[in-house]
Amino acid sequence: MSDLLDGDCRLNGDEGANSRHEFFRACGIVPGHITAGKQVHGATVAVVRESDRGRGATSTLDPFPETDALITNIAALPLVISIADCVPVFLFDATKRAIGLVHAGRVGTQHRIVANAVDALRTEYGTIPADIHAVIGPSAGPEAYEVSHEMAAEFANLGLPVRGRCIDLWEANARQLESCGVPRAQIEITGICTITSGRFHSHRAHNNGARNLALFML
Repeated sequence: MSDLLDGDCRLNGDEGANSRHEFFRACGIVPGHITAGKQVHGATVAVVRESDRGRGATSTLDPFPETDALITNIAALPLVISIADCVPVFLFDATKRAIGLVHAGRVGTQHRIVANAVDALRTEYGTIPADIHAVIGPSAGPEAYEVSHEMAAEFANLGLPVRGRCIDLWEANARQLESCGVPRAQIEITGICTITSGRFHSHRAHNNGARNLALFML
């Protein structure tokens, strides 16, 4: 995952092109090979095949439309999402050799996007949820992600964890993974808050449009 030292790595437009290309190269990735979706804070999961390599990498190859999660079983095909407080969730099935990368913001979490990704892995590749290892990456933490009373109530009414006006996206996604059959012992929460750590671009802390990239590849 990129951070402040990597610069603004936003996927949209040319503004972050130099930074994101340098980040990809530092990771040993050909920039034109990355695959991304057009993120809309939804709950749609795209299945990425070899023919999709490079979607979202350049202006000539459109990203998956209205897509906030990607899954694949193709080796050396980099999946990428753009984040600046939303939760990146990394899913890995070592048995079936398949991965998923999920952009789980407040709305996506409310719509159980991470559960949709687990379902897609099961449908496409025969993944058994008990074989999945998950990492909930740096994102808005439960002590810092304060929302309106109305938003907090909406979150709580769905049975999702709330502390006063602060919503806990980390625990919410962990519980959703557990409800799908992923063992809690195989769910790692990094516990790094993008708002307060000073290590990552943050919409809440900086509000300048800059983005971090999360990258996942078999």
